[in-house]
Amino acid sequence: MNRTRTGRIARLPREIREELNRRLDEGEEGKALVAWLNRLPEVAEINQSEHGGKPIRPQNLSEWRKGGYLDWLARQQVLEIAGTLAEESAAWESEGRAPLADTLAHWVAGRYAIATRELASAEGPEAWQSLRDFCRDLVELRKGDHSAERLRLERERLELERERGQRQLEE
Repeated sequence: MNRTRTGRIARLPREIREELNRRLDEGEEGKALVAWLNRLPEVAEINQSEHGGKPIRPQNLSEWRKGGYLDWLARQQVLEIAGTLAEESAAWESEGRAPLADTLAHWVAGRYAIATRELASAEGPEAWQSLRDFCRDLVELRKGDHSAERLRLERERLELERERGQRQLEE
């Protein structure tokens, strides 16, 4: 998804690509989309200046469907999930539960615990690479745990200071 696309459709203006992706998502037929693209003045100008006037072909759209469109779909899913998580996280925490991020971190840790069983029986160079990847991930997970604990301790310290200050005011 981080790869820069260089195909015919990838070089079209962003607004046109967005509209094309929406139409693809709605199931519009390829022939109609190719005809629509080739009727757009911006596309005709690009076709003339960069491709000797040759129009966009169905093959160009087919390539876009396998690449740029899939990237767009993935981004749409990420945005949808992020929005849902933001809404649900607020509701989750308002019910007195631990922060959703903490809960997800525990879930991820559990998944890693399960993965260690598979890793223990693996052999060969791929097993070592998996172990190195696992160790890197584990280090990051532990950093998160340590940061969360530091934050918890800092909050406790601030609460104690606030209580001390309140008692001193009352005396």
